[in-house]
Amino acid sequence: MTSLPDNILHLPEYHVLGTKMEEHDLHYQVEAPEPLACEECGVESEFVRFGKRDVAYRDLPIHGKRVTLWVVRRRYTCRACGRTFRPALPEMVDDHRMTRRLYNHVEKEAFNHPYAYVADTTGLDEKTVREIFKKKAEFLAAWHRFETPRCLGIDELYLNRRYRCILTNLEERTLLDLLPGRQQDAVTRRLMSMTERHQVEIVSMDMWKPYRRAVQAVLPQARIVVDKFHVVRMANEALEKVRKGLRKDLKPNQRRTLKGDRKILLKRAHDVSDREQLIMETWTGAFPQLLAAYEHKERFYHIWDSTTRRDAEKALARWIDDIPQGQKEVWKDLVSAVSGWREEVLAYFETDTPITNAFTESINRLAKDKNRDGRGYSFEVMRARMLYTTKHKKKVPQIKESPFLGKATMTYSMGLPEPEKNYGVDLSTFWES
Repeated sequence: MTSLPDNILHLPEYHVLGTKMEEHDLHYQVEAPEPLACEECGVESEFVRFGKRDVAYRDLPIHGKRVTLWVVRRRYTCRACGRTFRPALPEMVDDHRMTRRLYNHVEKEAFNHPYAYVADTTGLDEKTVREIFKKKAEFLAAWHRFETPRCLGIDELYLNRRYRCILTNLEERTLLDLLPGRQQDAVTRRLMSMTERHQVEIVSMDMWKPYRRAVQAVLPQARIVVDKFHVVRMANEALEKVRKGLRKDLKPNQRRTLKGDRKILLKRAHDVSDREQLIMETWTGAFPQLLAAYEHKERFYHIWDSTTRRDAEKALARWIDDIPQGQKEVWKDLVSAVSGWREEVLAYFETDTPITNAFTESINRLAKDKNRDGRGYSFEVMRARMLYTTKHKKKVPQIKESPFLGKATMTYSMGLPEPEKNYGVDLSTFWES
């Protein structure tokens, strides 16, 4: 064992007795500082040593090697009070047997790397890394309080092989929360935890009944609006059923060509180029049922051009009555959806501004990209990274300064100024975390 200068570890309170190097690890034996007074009664210089032992504490890695500090911990007996005590160690976290600087390092790295990686590079147990991360995440959760939105978006995201529930502030375009599941109980509990939840006026969602039941139970004052993109998407799905049904009458090369041209058929009529129009006319001319399905899909889209609920109701009724002959089964799911969610679908035409979950859908895409870039992250890490390490959209109240005192704290307003408002994770900074 080699003697080394005390400052090699940058822990000035400790005296380095020696070191030992292994292939992946560095070991240092260090002596803890002598106490100044009895920790029981506070009397100085009235204690004697009463045994010692080496205790292992993990420290920050050095040159890629894991570091263990073998601290010589002594016990002392106080002659004044007769108590035996073991003095607290400076710069150490006794609960986890590591240095304070390693604890801070793990707090940061657990948000940026999988638990297993952090555990392997520091020599800690993976469970310890998980516990440190959990404490930090709970602290950040208590510290970050997001404003309750007027327009709440509820959607889902398939992440880590499970469907998750996403909550957003549609007006401020911010992310509020990501729930581990989309079950009614989980959504209900989260909505119940919202402060001033009576402020929610509109909730946009897809046609998932547990969401509707949760909102009706917790936010009875809120108007539920079905996201129109989830509805019109079903029209494209119906058209796809017709296209796929044609395959049995096509040759293999024709099947491949029609599959490649499917995106043209899914486009809106006004977005189709002249070249794409010729391709579409070739297919719809050869298969009248495909033409009928395409035109019926376009008519469904046009319902959302209505300016009033009454016009939309009439257009929807006509659309249902005019389903092409022989295609009742194709459009059955969409008809059932708009019938079972009629009030929530038509509520779209009664809000002061168009309410959709398009913003929430964009967060879904970004979250999937982040998850793909960070394979190995647990859901808890993904959620914490998205909510707490990304910039938030905040509004600081404007304080009028006195023209006589300049930037002094004197203001025109009476009483305490309003607190800063935090509206959630700002999508425009989502990639910067």
